[in-house]
Amino acid sequence: MHKILIGMLSIMWAANTYADVTLADGTILKDSPALIVTYIEVLSNSVKVAEALIKEHTATSKGEAGNLRFEALQRISRSNHFVLLEAWAGRNSRAAHAASAHTISFREKLQPMLYAPYDERPHVALLAPSPQYIPDGNVSTVYVITHADLIPPEQFAPCNRRPDPNGPCGNDLITNMAKLSRGHDGNLRYDVLTQSNRPNHMTVVEMWEDANAQAAHQSQPGKKAFRDELAGIEADSGVNPDPQFVLNMMTGSLWDERLFRLISLEAGPARVEHVQR
Repeated sequence: MHKILIGMLSIMWAANTYADVTLADGTILKDSPALIVTYIEVLSNSVKVAEALIKEHTATSKGEAGNLRFEALQRISRSNHFVLLEAWAGRNSRAAHAASAHTISFREKLQPMLYAPYDERPHVALLAPSPQYIPDGNVSTVYVITHADLIPPEQFAPCNRRPDPNGPCGNDLITNMAKLSRGHDGNLRYDVLTQSNRPNHMTVVEMWEDANAQAAHQSQPGKKAFRDELAGIEADSGVNPDPQFVLNMMTGSLWDERLFRLISLEAGPARVEHVQR
């Protein structure tokens, strides 16, 4: 009964989550492909078991009808943090995956290891190529996942938290940064996704050939200027004109870049023998 209930809820979730997203400036973002970003945080003594379980789930999911991409990532500095990046042809294939026996089993086995809720966020593409045109990562690839929480009035002009309210404002700042970064040495991917149920929330997904390329990108003048402008101060200033002045950020949270590496699937699906049920 428990599995049937989970399956029904998964179908209802998928059916009610996806729809074209209309932004405040009238831009319409299509709901296909269906994109999912999931954050998974497990207990420190469960890392190896969780990693094996995520490998198994990823390998099975990649073979499902309608799957365009399924990447499992592990955080570099905190090995108990994982991210799943999914791309599906549309809402129906995503719903079928969510209700499948292997997905339900995965969620049930993972649950005892979690110390934070399974955080699954549906997205549409604001600036991203079709999933099949994104290169595959390898053991050297550095992924960067950043959650961007823009204050809604600051997404489009006029944006009063900028020195120039005529812009560029939040959305343009982030997409302009993506376009610039794609030209930096070692960049493989720089996508901007918009959360389907909360269009002022975004996920930025980067792929770099290696750690050196990612570090070099951080010191580029354009990247530093972007960080200043998102904070509501003049580009290249780095500081507030008034030391008593509190940053008038265009975001509701820090620009929190998190570095990950791909979980290798070369050994094939792992067997999980000792997960608590």
